[in-house]
Amino acid sequence: MFKKLQTSVGEVLDFPPDVVGEGPKITIIGRRQITVENYVSIVNFSEEEIRLETADGDIFFRGKGFMLKVILASELQIEGELTSFSFGGGEIE
Repeated sequence: MFKKLQTSVGEVLDFPPDVVGEGPKITIIGRRQITVENYVSIVNFSEEEIRLETADGDIFFRGKGFMLKVILASELQIEGELTSFSFGGGEIE
């Protein structure tokens, strides 16, 4: 019931999905630090690629020397050299 109320209030007040807690919020500082909020799970992790599952689909981060600095239930902080990321298939560089 709370989830239904939360969604309804978010729709009525026109909150963005990350505020309501559904969609991912990605913050990138330079090429060295990435914070992802509202992720579902870590699908794959290596020093060169990280794949995260989110409510809106998978997110791929590619680079060098990736390290997971913070792992919480709803927040993940990654450090390393980011070269690109993509959502499923459409790449943004």
